[in-house]
Amino acid sequence: MKLLIILVTLTVLREADAQTSSTRLPTFEDYPVKEIFHGAPHPPILVTPEQHRYRTRIRDGVEKGWGVSTNGGEEQHKPGPNFAGHYVVIVWGCGAPCLMMAVVDAETGAVYNPPVSADGGLFLPLLGFPVSGSRNPDLAYRRDSQLMIIKATPHWDRPGAQSYAFHFLLQNKQWKLLRRVSITDDLALK
Repeated sequence: MKLLIILVTLTVLREADAQTSSTRLPTFEDYPVKEIFHGAPHPPILVTPEQHRYRTRIRDGVEKGWGVSTNGGEEQHKPGPNFAGHYVVIVWGCGAPCLMMAVVDAETGAVYNPPVSADGGLFLPLLGFPVSGSRNPDLAYRRDSQLMIIKATPHWDRPGAQSYAFHFLLQNKQWKLLRRVSITDDLALK
């Protein structure tokens, strides 16, 4: 009988541990970078028509640090990576509320679109709620981590659209979605 109780207890504990680890949200500390690039950033290599259309914004972000924010949200006003050790995340407004983003590899000049966009390009989806209306998406990323968190509403223009917190990694030149968590007004305001 004691053996049965021990086996049942171990099984319950194992299942509880598995559920806890699967519901735990990724943190910046879970995805540290090995080194941070300190050289002169490579000029962006613009490939798509949309990247060419916003070439000045992208180039000024890489060369001058315009539209490039630090971890605290302050514009850094100098060239250099602000995400995942060697990437430059450049964000600029395109009306109210509207944001666009490009991610440039400071070592190679490769330009990447954001991991989630409203049109498949540089335009980020709004963060919309029935009570509070629409606003720009919330972005969180750090120079010393490969994790990027975006709170947005992918189909913001559809009635009843759901908002999510997306947890992405940029690995091997590809965005990888780690978690997508449904959010409400209360969670988005935190």
